[in-house]
Amino acid sequence: MPYFELSKGVSKFPPAHFADLDGLLAVGGEMSDDLLLAAYKNGIYYWHHPMKHIRWWSPDPRIVLYPKHMDPPESIRESGFTTTVNTDFEGLLRCCQKQYNKTEAMTPSWLSERMFRIFTGLFKKGFIHAQEVWKEDLLVGGLFGVRLGNLFFGEYAVEKMPGAATFAILKAGGALDHEGVCLMDMQKETSRSEALEYDTLSRVAFVDLCKEATAPRNSKTKPLGPVLKHI
Repeated sequence: MPYFELSKGVSKFPPAHFADLDGLLAVGGEMSDDLLLAAYKNGIYYWHHPMKHIRWWSPDPRIVLYPKHMDPPESIRESGFTTTVNTDFEGLLRCCQKQYNKTEAMTPSWLSERMFRIFTGLFKKGFIHAQEVWKEDLLVGGLFGVRLGNLFFGEYAVEKMPGAATFAILKAGGALDHEGVCLMDMQKETSRSEALEYDTLSRVAFVDLCKEATAPRNSKTKPLGPVLKHI
């Protein structure tokens, strides 16, 4: 099935059900805060491969997590990690760049400086949840994504020490559940962890959830702000 090509300045996406068997819906467009938020609202996410057009995806099924059902196992609780929320977002972004921006590979996980600025802008507007993981005073991993209504759209998980990314995801589940978030979108399945009980939703069901959760009556998201204590 052919994909759509987005022109610069476009602010709308074709319906997600037009995505191909791999989940690719469209390529191109000019990335901005508004375009990225529009993608989330329509059940779509981006991958940016260096030197190529932005690619927009809506896979079927969608990998999700339910915060209420996330309970860290004993091995995770005894890891010696601590976590904070939204205290060193720039440090977490730089950590992601260091891990994923490999010139010899140049995978779709590349985090460009443009996206760095866009995510930083969304952070300042209160749309980002960043779960930083620490070992003593060293930032060793974390997770961040965009929160809209009662949904969380995971973007990057990273770790410098084994288990730090899983720890971040599990702790984010607890924090987001406390904030009223009912579902965490993890995009496509890329890796499995015994500590994480992934579930799946059909594309149709997921897109319906996105539209309901981000409807005008639910679209005001309370800025999370910095949490200055370890959890």
